[in-house]
Formats: sequence, C-alpha cells, structure tokens
Amino acid sequence: AFNEGLVLSTKAGVNPELMLDILNNSAARSGLIAFKAPYVFVRNFETNFSVKWMHKDIGLMLDSAKEMNVPVPLTGLTQQLFQAAISKGFGEEDICSTIKVLEEMAGVEVRKTE
Repeated sequence: AFNEGLVLSTKAGVNPELMLDILNNSAARSGLIAFKAPYVFVRNFETNFSVKWMHKDIGLMLDSAKEMNVPVPLTGLTQQLFQAAISKGFGEEDICSTIKVLEEMAGVEVRKTE
C-alpha cells in the first residue's frame, strides 16, 4: 500500500518527500516506511532483505493459510507483485524495489526532487 500511495501521489504531482512527511505525521506512520522511503527517493535498492526471500516467506504464509483454511486475498496479490519484480530481474534487490513494478505500470518514477 505504501508503494501504491507514493506512485499515485507522485503521478498527481505531489513531491514524494512531502508525501512522506504527511504520512510520518499521521496515523499511517510506520517505522518501516520512514526507514525505506529515503532509499527509494535516491533510487538505492541495495539489499537489506531481498525480494526473492520475501517472496518465499509470503509463499510460506499462503501455504499456512491454505492449510488452516484462512482467506488471505491481499497476501496473494502481494505475492504476485513480488513475482513480477522477480520476473523483471529485481529478485536480488531490496524489497523496496518492488515499487519499480508499479512505477513502470503508472509511467512515473518516485524520486527525490532537487
């Protein structure tokens, strides 16, 4: 959802750093977002936790949910996004690189403004 919001707001002309400031000062504040967003803004996707490993973990969660008969439809969609990132060659990059899949679809790049 964070990546989607940043792509949407950037496409609408909102400065990504302003959007992060808004998020950081709202009920939507997230430590992970506050940590990862600056890396996205400077296009640094050096791995802290890779897309391929998160994809694996999401798969394990889906397996558990299926076994326990628990619906997790949004997790399934998330796995598809991570699969798309792997298919595009981002598997070894940090999980925040999944934003590049959405950026390509929207025709916009979320980056720090000068």
